[in-house]
Amino acid sequence: MSVIERRSSARSFQIPLPGENALIAIIAVGFFVLHVMAGAMLQRAFPAASATMLQNEAGPSVYD
Repeated sequence: MSVIERRSSARSFQIPLPGENALIAIIAVGFFVLHVMAGAMLQRAFPAASATMLQNEAGPSVYD
């Protein structure tokens, strides 16, 4: 019995492929996590810019 015949006759463990909706969900979650991590890294890299943005957003309201 050759090596190829032994491999084909042995039980092989196969992971079932996820469906299309599962793949889309996995990609969407990965995209979201990537952008959250990138945003956190940018805020750490430029702390003065994020503090300035917060002050501009918390300014007085024109409609009061």
